[in-house]
Amino acid sequence: MKRELSEKIRVASFVATVLVVLRHSYTISAFYPAGNEPYWLNRFEWGTLFWTDVAVPFFFFVSGYFFMRRDYVADGTYFAMLRKKASTLLVPFVIWNVVGGLVLFFYDSEGNLGASATECLRNFVLSRWYGPLWYVRDLMLFMLAFPLYGWLYRRRLWPMLLLLIIYMMWNKWWPADVSLLSWEGIIFFLLGGLFQRRPSLLDRRPSAIIALLMLVVWVAYSFTFTSWERWPHRIGLLVGLPAFWLSLDLLPRRVWHFCRRLSGYSFLIYVTHFYAVKVLKVGLAYFMADSASVAFAAFFVIPVVIVAVTVVVGRWWRRLSSKTYSVCMGGRLF
Repeated sequence: MKRELSEKIRVASFVATVLVVLRHSYTISAFYPAGNEPYWLNRFEWGTLFWTDVAVPFFFFVSGYFFMRRDYVADGTYFAMLRKKASTLLVPFVIWNVVGGLVLFFYDSEGNLGASATECLRNFVLSRWYGPLWYVRDLMLFMLAFPLYGWLYRRRLWPMLLLLIIYMMWNKWWPADVSLLSWEGIIFFLLGGLFQRRPSLLDRRPSAIIALLMLVVWVAYSFTFTSWERWPHRIGLLVGLPAFWLSLDLLPRRVWHFCRRLSGYSFLIYVTHFYAVKVLKVGLAYFMADSASVAFAAFFVIPVVIVAVTVVVGRWWRRLSSKTYSVCMGGRLF
């Protein structure tokens, strides 16, 4: 892989992680539990939710892109791959779900922890202890199932694979699907693997004017058609993903290098932000309920605070105990 492409993927992953934090900072439910929020605030935050929805499909795409570099069945490394993924994905999945379970042990208003051992195990697997980890769960399952679909890549059946992806997009795909074995996850994971055979497609850089135009169209569409109906949502993602990728080239070099330096903390931010965000916005809402200006400001300030604090804690943690940091991050030291 070219260094430039590798650098861009790291920057894109960091930016996508920040978008995840931003969408989870949705403040209306905390500040206006009765649903009487101002129209402008509702419109803005829902538009932002729609706009940031590209993040997790992008993660699946990149994961599929890297995963399909090898044929683990043909070269006899399937079980070695599973052992490696156990340390890079399963161990962090268990650790951070347990952390989420401890949080729910003290406060679980929605019953996500579970009332019995069986229900606890079920909720653990379904990532109800820590919602964002559904991505890690499904990613492990897609890798485990490689022998079921890997032959499509091994035999170079690109037309058949492309038709399968189009079929799933047309008939199965529901955006923002976080269910077990998400169709959205499957589609973009397989699509990323398809691009592995044509990496030059990701290297192409249109003019800045075209990239800017795509960015404007994507953002304008997101804030105009804030509909969670299937097709408007699908169109938003299909426009948004290439626009997101191409618009990264518009970042000033100073911002680019800043994101590159912090990209090593992307996974830490992803697995730790959820309850921290919730505590901050609920705490603010407790003292400033029904304040639209505070809710609006918190929507932007909370992600900045969470990312900054997480990076500082991550650096401190790595210096204090790089071994425990490595285990909890699945070997991702930086």
